[in-house]
Amino acid sequence: MSATTLLLQIAANPQSGVALPPHWGWWVILYFFFGGLAAGSYFIATMLELVGDPRDDDAVRLGYLLAFPLVVLCGLLLVVDLGVPLRFWHMLVQSERPPLPMFKSWSPISVGSWVLFIFAFFAFVSFVGVLVQEGRLRWRPLVAADRWARSRPRPFALLWGILGAFFGFFLAGYTGVLVTGTSIPFWHNARLMGALFLASAASTSYALLILLLMRRGRTHADSTVEKLARADRLAIVLEIVVLAIMLVLLGGVARPMIAGGFGVVFWLGVVIVGLLLPLAFHWSGRVGPASAERRATLAAACVLVGGFLLRFVVVMSPQWPGVPLWYL
Repeated sequence: MSATTLLLQIAANPQSGVALPPHWGWWVILYFFFGGLAAGSYFIATMLELVGDPRDDDAVRLGYLLAFPLVVLCGLLLVVDLGVPLRFWHMLVQSERPPLPMFKSWSPISVGSWVLFIFAFFAFVSFVGVLVQEGRLRWRPLVAADRWARSRPRPFALLWGILGAFFGFFLAGYTGVLVTGTSIPFWHNARLMGALFLASAASTSYALLILLLMRRGRTHADSTVEKLARADRLAIVLEIVVLAIMLVLLGGVARPMIAGGFGVVFWLGVVIVGLLLPLAFHWSGRVGPASAERRATLAAACVLVGGFLLRFVVVMSPQWPGVPLWYL
């Protein structure tokens, strides 16, 4: 059963709010992971832009350039997961009366589709703005529109950035909330999964931007990299706290994720590699510039690996062995 089919079941039975067990695989895992990166990259770029430090301009442009392709990839993953890709437009438009919009506030599939669509619009506008700013797009109407937008008063830019970041993080948290609408005990009782995915989205996005900036020649001592690293440490600590509280509240229900083979992946890959090791790299004493560069790179890489493995164990552990590990 695809993620979208699951949501249709929930929408058809809004009073129960619980659907039959789904069959989720790699399309959903990748959607959860890339959705978090898209939302986090846009949020970080927006916050840096609103602060207005010109030293962060490269990171701002990079965040916007990442967000739109990633959210497009998320849309493609959902379309493929739907099973009947050509029907995806039915979630946005009334099939009986096109082009009238289809929106049902009580339906998770309708809300989620519109959030994805609206965030994609914000990400697209910012993506095009960067291309115009860098001279890669020179079509006069776009250049004029970009000039007009940049000439607006600061409150306009502030409101635009806040709205875009809101829909982005709504998307990131929504993927975590989505799993609670099932009859699988671990998912259904994991009420903090949305908060966990939000913290993980922030942490992995900081890590991705750090990695890319360092590959472009920035060092660990660069003001932007240091700023992102500090924020990443806070996001990791928040993620650890939320994860610990969630596991305590779940009790024995969390066994599929923390025991057996999946438990090895969780404790070794998510907790040690993805959370504790990056903190150790961040907080360890600096032996020299070269060593510090390696530690900063390794810390960011570990965060990304841990964030991906978190989605893997959350999605696959409660379904195994009914759903094979290679299931799409």
